[in-house]
Amino acid sequence: MKIYLANYEPERKGGGWTFARNFVKGIGDLITQDYAEATHYFITSASMVQRAEVQQAQADGKKIVLRVDNAIRNSNNRNTGMTRLKDFADMADTIIYQSQWARKFLLPFTKKDGVVILNGIDTSVYNDQNRHAPESSYLYARSSRDEGKGWIDAWYWFVNHIGTLEIVGKFSGENIEYNFDFYNGENFRFMGEQPSLVDSMKRNKYFLYTYLNDACSNTLLEARASGMEIIDVHGRLQTGGAPEIMELEDLSLERMCDQYREALC
Repeated sequence: MKIYLANYEPERKGGGWTFARNFVKGIGDLITQDYAEATHYFITSASMVQRAEVQQAQADGKKIVLRVDNAIRNSNNRNTGMTRLKDFADMADTIIYQSQWARKFLLPFTKKDGVVILNGIDTSVYNDQNRHAPESSYLYARSSRDEGKGWIDAWYWFVNHIGTLEIVGKFSGENIEYNFDFYNGENFRFMGEQPSLVDSMKRNKYFLYTYLNDACSNTLLEARASGMEIIDVHGRLQTGGAPEIMELEDLSLERMCDQYREALC
């Protein structure tokens, strides 16, 4: 078995790209960059691939593997996100749902069952060693400006608590210029976009979880593995795949990749 990741771009940011980097690292020599020798054509997100590419892979006799994370915003994908997801699901030999929540949510649309494999992260990097996190130190992080990431929930929560908030990720120029709308001497620091959250998670005690219906948050997995205490802001930890992550004992990339090997062989 040799697996070719469709349109793999390791420098890109976001959940799907993070998953792809982790998968390549964890699955090892089963990955090939040579399309010709691949037995499996892996679509890590339907938004990352064009129909013609998948049709060609199917015509070339590749086994089509589709990772299904969440609904794809048509507003971010020229009104083609969900139609591509359905088409690729129809063509797929194997579907991997990112959580039981994602499967329940999207199965009525894809009409194609599949196995559930929760994401795993590199615990040699994200772990609770060498933490230097003072009391009342909080972290909010996001990789996009998607409304579902809940910045305003984090903002409302923090203005009612004493401490220091570290903010990481994409924000508008207005947010930055006008101090993120803080008005009462709140103590915060803005770190901008970061290639990794390792350092942020080592130096903050609490992670503010504000993501609405995230199917399987890599950031939540990283925060848990890093020994952070997770704050359930306005009940968001009860949505999406977050309850499954909070119950997961083995957060590791090794566990995830073992389950992928079994599902794809």
